[in-house]
Amino acid sequence: FSNRTTGRALMPDDPVRIASISKLFLALAVMRLTEKDQLLALDQDVSYYLGWTLRNPAYPDIPVTLRMLLSHQAGLRDGINYALPMDALLEDKLRDPIAWDTDHKPGEYFTYANLNSPVIAAVMEAATGNRFDQIMQDEVFNPLAIDACFNWINCSDEKIAGAVTLYRPNGVVARDD
Repeated sequence: FSNRTTGRALMPDDPVRIASISKLFLALAVMRLTEKDQLLALDQDVSYYLGWTLRNPAYPDIPVTLRMLLSHQAGLRDGINYALPMDALLEDKLRDPIAWDTDHKPGEYFTYANLNSPVIAAVMEAATGNRFDQIMQDEVFNPLAIDACFNWINCSDEKIAGAVTLYRPNGVVARDD
């Protein structure tokens, strides 16, 4: 079922939360923005875009770049929850040393970290002046004619009507909180 309340059957085109595969779309949008009027540069210190200094506290002299973030080599770790509350300040959260790998220099070690994605999204927003979900519509979904979205306000009525509710094995609705 796509929704236990309505009993509607799950259909192949029903939208579902795609989680980590969204990183592929994120990377595509970043690459489009690097080519488009050179709004982004892969090897630029992301602090330039963010307006505040992003550094691994153990390596304060090594800049963090988009290339590092996209390749999971920036040194960020999921020591803090990457699904940050709406009122959280990214700058404050990333000053916490548990968000960082302090044993390896940025750019020299791979470890998968979900926390890279909100940082990349913040860089994209700062560089373009647009919200992340709208950037994704403009740079990826609309040009590829994909009826998809990162925010329900950008989804078609048809997709919203077919939205799948994800349940945990115990029957509880799956949430990111």
